[in-house]
Amino acid sequence: MADLCMKHDGVADFGKATIWLPSKASVEQARVAPVSDLPPSYEQAQHLCAFRAYAHRNEEMARLIIVEWEEPGQCDLQVMTQVVTDHLRRHDTYHSWFEDRGDALVRHVLSDPKSIQMEPTPLGEMGLDDWRNQAMATPAPFEWDCFRFGILQRETGFTCFACIDHLHADMSVVPLLLQEVHAAYRALTDGALPLRIASAARYMDYCTNQRLRTAKMTLADPGVAEWVAFLQRNRGRMPAFPLALGLLEDRCLADYVTLDILDHTGAAAFAYACEASGARMLGGLLACAALTERALAGNGRYSVVTPASTRKSPQAFRMAGWCMGVVPIDFDVDAQAFPTLAATAQRIFEERLPLADTPIERVLELAADLPTIRPVATGGVMLSYTDADRLPSNPHLARVWQQVNGRTYVNRGMAAQVAIWFVRTQRGLSLMASYPANEIARTSMTNYVEMFQNICRQVAGASTPARVGRR
Repeated sequence: MADLCMKHDGVADFGKATIWLPSKASVEQARVAPVSDLPPSYEQAQHLCAFRAYAHRNEEMARLIIVEWEEPGQCDLQVMTQVVTDHLRRHDTYHSWFEDRGDALVRHVLSDPKSIQMEPTPLGEMGLDDWRNQAMATPAPFEWDCFRFGILQRETGFTCFACIDHLHADMSVVPLLLQEVHAAYRALTDGALPLRIASAARYMDYCTNQRLRTAKMTLADPGVAEWVAFLQRNRGRMPAFPLALGLLEDRCLADYVTLDILDHTGAAAFAYACEASGARMLGGLLACAALTERALAGNGRYSVVTPASTRKSPQAFRMAGWCMGVVPIDFDVDAQAFPTLAATAQRIFEERLPLADTPIERVLELAADLPTIRPVATGGVMLSYTDADRLPSNPHLARVWQQVNGRTYVNRGMAAQVAIWFVRTQRGLSLMASYPANEIARTSMTNYVEMFQNICRQVAGASTPARVGRR
């Protein structure tokens, strides 16, 4: 597993484990759930098709979002059962499962969410690695119950985990779990009234609206046309990583590298340099990536995709589900310095942010007959930035996340691209990258992240902030 938040402070490595599984009656109700006419979202369909392809090759897929945090005292299993069950009943993405009929992905929907009932199962004493293996054993996305919750109890406290297949979650699940499991559990065990949780949007409404909107798209649609032009500028496919990866194919077993790029003071100075250039942190990081490619590969043009949420309302940010698109970014680098590149990257990101609502899978469907477009949107490179102090829907939860020593992981598996994640916390700015697990790619990634770090530190060192702000 790879740690996206790079934080392990104070976590013991043993305890008494308990895992929550759906009751047999819940599983049976899901098995006989009626068919719905609503297709999966594009995010879900891509995920299911990718999993099916990996499974046919007997390959593991990086598909799980695993969230851990710490709680004090002895776990009240009855209360934890209640809050976990309530979370699953509240969000309708968990009420669906998908049947693979070869030529179609068919949705089944539980008739009554109250038929979901989780039950605690004691597993006895085990180490942290064995316990995490329980998370890794979460059922596949074609199974209804592709989610697991558990605890590892120690004398003075316990670690909680939630392991949810990407089919039902993106990183917005972190504040949901802090509110609906952590905070709800604390409210009940501290003797308070049950926590009042604001209403959330329905994920099936999101799927419906996405399918209705994208069904009307044509090649003449401005968003589709802009995506096609971007792909054509990249030889008909997603942007390529600038250094050798040792493979000629799109899929590979992933390895990971993590690095602390800047400490708290350095991150604040870097943020100031971005602000002084008319950019935010993302724009500054894109500029550093462009300068890194220019330094290592002599590239005069930078190209990448960056993920962005497609949630549009407070209710949507309180909704479990996968609501993410990608934004295409490309611009000339030439001999331009950081301030100009950061401002350019920020402007292009903001101008193209609406393209996240145009699924790349739909673009490829429409462009299938164009000879200049490759048929599969795999490979390439993605750059992502998250500010852990700005969790969506509730800024207060960012402080809670630090207090409970929150951590997020993905499971190791096959990858179809180089992915670079940047996370800013109170500790500073950290990087994690996934890449093909071979020596050529490892050498390339080592050179890449070292150059990236040097450039970020140069930018931060040249900045003399009169004030420190977060952007």
